[in-house]
Amino acid sequence: MKTHALFAAGFAVVLAGCGGGISTNTDWDQSADFSQFSTYSWFDAQSTGANDINSGRIQQAVDAQLTSKGLRKVSSGGDLAISYQVSSQDRSSFNTMSTGWGGGYGMRGPSMGMGTSTTTETTWQEGTLVLAMFDAATKSQVWQGTATGDLNQDLSPDDRTQKINDAIAKVLDGFPPGS
Repeated sequence: MKTHALFAAGFAVVLAGCGGGISTNTDWDQSADFSQFSTYSWFDAQSTGANDINSGRIQQAVDAQLTSKGLRKVSSGGDLAISYQVSSQDRSSFNTMSTGWGGGYGMRGPSMGMGTSTTTETTWQEGTLVLAMFDAATKSQVWQGTATGDLNQDLSPDDRTQKINDAIAKVLDGFPPGS
């Protein structure tokens, strides 16, 4: 997996077609008491793999989701410390189409057959966003969410923002655990 700035420009290029096009996964520390967390702050000076435009989009989407869940953003010293990372990976798939016909009449009499196969390769970029939350008091990770989907280079800035908002909403849908 490689992380590069072009992808980050492309993260909003975003996970194409949210809904069914984005797969998400979450995991959390089952011993963590999420009811004790009322504030959060972002890690400072993190290297995220995202350019400034997409970094702003991602943080705004996370801020909106966490605020809607009753958490309050503070500039530093929050109960939760939040970070994220974006990356991309080249993917490919192969599709083989076979056609043929045959002949013959049996008992070792004339028989003939012919067939052809054509294989095509399709390549695309897949993007992944990993969102992590840490208990600031213990400095231990308590939650992680991942969104993965195909990247679409042809989206407008408004569509990119919407796709990021949709991806973050889907990742944070069950946060906090037990809610």
